[in-house]
Amino acid sequence: MVEAVRVLLLLMVGAGIWAAWRRSLFPGTWAHTFHTAYAEERALLTQARRELRAVDKEQRRAYSEADAKVGSARGEYEQRVGKLRRKVALLEDPGRGAERGRLGGLVLYEHAVHIFPVGRELPLAGLQARVDRSERDLWLYIHPADDSPELVRLPHRRDPATAPDEIVEIFDEEQVRGFEMKINAAAAAEKRFRHGLPAQLAQAREELAEARKDTGPLQAAEQSRADVMDHIRTDPRRKEALANLTAERNAWQDLTGRRPPR
Repeated sequence: MVEAVRVLLLLMVGAGIWAAWRRSLFPGTWAHTFHTAYAEERALLTQARRELRAVDKEQRRAYSEADAKVGSARGEYEQRVGKLRRKVALLEDPGRGAERGRLGGLVLYEHAVHIFPVGRELPLAGLQARVDRSERDLWLYIHPADDSPELVRLPHRRDPATAPDEIVEIFDEEQVRGFEMKINAAAAAEKRFRHGLPAQLAQAREELAEARKDTGPLQAAEQSRADVMDHIRTDPRRKEALANLTAERNAWQDLTGRRPPR
């Protein structure tokens, strides 16, 4: 019983909302809104509204598609230019580059080697690495092109004098010599990179300048959007649909004394 009452109340509320909505569309007396005697007038007003909405929907869709093409063309242009701008910036200032490996206090980067804990960073251009061995230690000599060399100690055997609780990292000779080869190979690659850098930079700058000038697709998309906007402004169908709706609204107002919404 309670459930039936609840359903009935919901139906009554729904009917009330529908009636209020209907009254807002077709203002006047209840007869004007609901009676079959005025069904033709309501149908004419409904049809006029539908025709105007159809034209507006089509025009919004056309503009939305044209505007989306502009956004896509602009995004592609900015992505292309941005990529080349980053390439030029990286060639102008390569920095240390990506990390290539590490061993003890040594960190090898694409364009430099960093030595901890002294905090010294040496450019790879012209650099040479060499390994020497003593009874307990391996010594990695880092020789920069125009600076004082750096000597890095890498123990391969624990010193008996070291306290038992002291942690000492031990390095295998093959491991150290492998890192020596990696440093020298990176230095050779850096030499080739520096040799070709002026030409690479000039080419990248030229590509960036050309990409900035290549606005053809973007301009074409913007012109297409402008054409769509011009067509929308001059499209006679909307003027006709709006005039027809205005005439039907006037007729309804003459009939009921109340002006209906668009």
